[in-house]
Amino acid sequence: MNPARAWNAFWFGPVSARPLGLFRIVFGLVTLANLAFLSFEMDYWLTDVGLLQGTEALEVAGPSRPSPLNWVQDPTSMHVFFAATAAVAVLVTIGWRTRLMSILLYLMMLSIHHHNVLTSSGADTLVMIITFYVMLCPCGAAYSLDDRREARRRGIPAEPLILPWSQRLIQLQISLIYFNTAILKCNGVTWLNGTALHYVLNNSEVGYLRLDPLTQYPVAVNILTYGAVLIEFALAFLLWFRATRPWTIIAGLALHGGVHLMVNIPIFGEMMAACYICFLQPDEVDVVLRRLNPAHWFRRPPHSTVAATIPGRVDSPSALTRPHLTEAACRLAPEAAKHDD
Repeated sequence: MNPARAWNAFWFGPVSARPLGLFRIVFGLVTLANLAFLSFEMDYWLTDVGLLQGTEALEVAGPSRPSPLNWVQDPTSMHVFFAATAAVAVLVTIGWRTRLMSILLYLMMLSIHHHNVLTSSGADTLVMIITFYVMLCPCGAAYSLDDRREARRRGIPAEPLILPWSQRLIQLQISLIYFNTAILKCNGVTWLNGTALHYVLNNSEVGYLRLDPLTQYPVAVNILTYGAVLIEFALAFLLWFRATRPWTIIAGLALHGGVHLMVNIPIFGEMMAACYICFLQPDEVDVVLRRLNPAHWFRRPPHSTVAATIPGRVDSPSALTRPHLTEAACRLAPEAAKHDD
């Protein structure tokens, strides 16, 4: 294939909107969980009855981090703002006016993030980065109220298609995070000699469980340490390939599950794992949804399926206003398969 055409197809070749639609739902739930965690000590961290009073929040943030909350810091106003942010996150999750709601969600989350940078961590930074990308994505094109409204207006079945450039940005961001993390670990002596997790396991202040008995087994510590680095390298590259994707996702979930037990960093692992959905193909999304649906747990899979070509919809980015049609293969319902037989 011509390299220029392959490059153009990678960024702008129409793809199914269903992986991005499923990602939007999981992203919205993780964002709501993040807001729930922040709400527990909201008055202390984000209002003038807590740590920062008067102009202290503005002075700490500096002029490069504007936030309207720096001028409105009473608890009542903050509670109202938090409730409004949660409501917008719910609307993004269900996909109602998704483009507008995702822009509002980014601006509102950024206002909270800038209001008190003293509590910011890698998890907060990751949430803001992914929220920015979601604002750019046509993530309301599938599994959303917007999609249902469009289907009623169209009146014919169609596979929702999108231009994937914004989805590619999420994929590249996740790969770069894993690659950079693995490279930085390789610059540390304890990661190269296999003892890094010994110190993490002995730090009882940051973990959920007491796992320090594992430090009595140096071989186990070596395996866990080297395994973490190898999995991060694998996640940086092998998520892109269909043959290796399922096992790489399982390894990534195991990695973040282990980190969750060893180090109390909520939301980070959940958001990284949610982004795995952006790497899935439409049929892989179907498999995931089928496995998660209890109605399919004891049902036999169909013996025969028929594929057909029907019109598909391309959801253009904000710079383009006219949707156009393309041809996309999708599966027919079992009744249609019987009819064709």
